[in-house]
Parts: sequence; structure tokens; C-alpha cells
Amino acid sequence: MAYAVTIRLAMGLDLAGCLLGGAANTIPVVIFGVAVRRIVARQLVGRPVAIQLASHLLLCTAFAALSYLLLIVLLGLFNGAGPDGFVVRPFSISGASWQSLENVTTYALIAAVSHLQSPGRTSGVPAPGRNEAEPQAAAALPPPVFPDAGTQGDGMSSADAAITPAEGGERGPEARADTALSRYFVRIGEELRPLDIDTVVSIGGADDYAEVRTLSGRHLVRLTLAEFTRSLDPAKYVRVHRSWIVNTHRIARAEPAGGGRLLLHMETGHTISTSREGAKRLRNRVL
Repeated sequence: MAYAVTIRLAMGLDLAGCLLGGAANTIPVVIFGVAVRRIVARQLVGRPVAIQLASHLLLCTAFAALSYLLLIVLLGLFNGAGPDGFVVRPFSISGASWQSLENVTTYALIAAVSHLQSPGRTSGVPAPGRNEAEPQAAAALPPPVFPDAGTQGDGMSSADAAITPAEGGERGPEARADTALSRYFVRIGEELRPLDIDTVVSIGGADDYAEVRTLSGRHLVRLTLAEFTRSLDPAKYVRVHRSWIVNTHRIARAEPAGGGRLLLHMETGHTISTSREGAKRLRNRVL
């Protein structure tokens, strides 16, 4: 709508022309913005600064170029379509320069938000000055429906589940040094059911949520991997990837996956690919 209003004020087009122009400007941002967000959150967060800078330059160039190309194609389709097809007309030099500046600015905003919202950016270390009580408050909020929602083998529905710590509420490094939490509670509606942490096989990250896989089912909970890392026993649970924590007691076998990585076959039958650093942490435990 903002695009449509701007086009109306700047070019004086009719309502239909303004709406089509607004759609043509918005569609490329949505399509390529989603792709950028996935790449930044899953591939760039936590990488060395030099790699991130080089990757952002390449991604920004691709985002700006592809958004511009799709924009002029859509404008041709919306404004000049006829029985014989439609004509794609590039912008003037001044118009293309302005559009490129807009695309670069849009990319910067998408990339910045993706970094800020990624749970992997903390790498398991609490941010300075962060209130350690926050994870508990977050855990009490109802999570969204898990894509494969349904009643799990233990009778718990992942659509209703939320996890809260069973002990005290201390989540800081001091508490972890003394004792790790051995039990959580799964919230199903207004009811709390105990979940022994030893039954957890793996925990996968999904933005601000985590998928907890147990021997009998799986649950989506509103805790990040960084928050789980601070409360789990480091002798049993290892973060083998930016997106995965595994229970070493539930690894059936591991095999090389190339590039210094390992492929972990878990007791539940699913496999997890480690990062090089995660594989190194596991190899340090080999006798």
C-alpha cells in the first residue's frame, strides 16, 4: 500500500495502476527476501567476520540485481500485456540507480533483522547484561503448531507443548557448574507433565523455538538452543552444529561424512550431520 500511495503521488496513475505498481515492487522483495533470510540465518550467523562480509557483498549484489530484473518483468506484464505478449523496458540510468539504492537498503534491513533474530548468534553465551530469568518467561508462552503436529507416542501433542525447568529457576553459569537440570515439565494445555531429560535424544533449533526429540515423540518448545545449552549437562549433551544438540548416550553409531564432519545415527533412527567443530568435540571423547 505504501508503494501504491507513493506511485499515486509521484506519477498520478489511476487506482489500478498504482496497485499493480505496488505489487510489482513488493513481490521481488518478498521472494528474494525470504531466500536471503534463510541463507543468513542458516549459513552465515556464527561464521568468521571476513566470510560474512564477503558473503553479504555477494548476496546483496544478487538480491539487488534479481529484484530489479523481476520488477521490470512484472511491470511489463502488468502494464503492457497484450495478445502478442508484453514488453520489458529497463529503467533510465537515474531510475535504475535509485532502484538499486532501494534494493541495497532493503537487503541491509533484511540481513540485520535475520542476524538479530537468529538464536545461533549467541553461540551458547548469554549476552552482556541479559536477565537470566528471561528463558523461564519465554518458556511459559504458548508455542505455534509444529508442522507435523499430532499426538506423539508418549501421548503428548507437540501443538500444545511448552517446556519449563523443573528446578529452581537458576539458569546462569554458576548453577550449571554445580548441577544440570535433570527434568523438565511439558505443558499440555493447563496440565504439566514431567519429561526426564535423559529421554531426550536431540534438540534442533528453529529460530526462537526448538524441536525436542525424545525416545517416544517430539515437541516444539519456546526455548533457543543457547538457552538449552546453559541448562544441560555438558558431560552428556554436546552442541554438534549451530542447529543441533545431541545426547551422546543416544548415539547408535557415527561415521565420517567428509570435510572433517560426522554423520550421527541416533537411537530414534534419524541422522544428524555435525559441523567440523561439532565433530571435533565428539572426537575429543574417543578413548
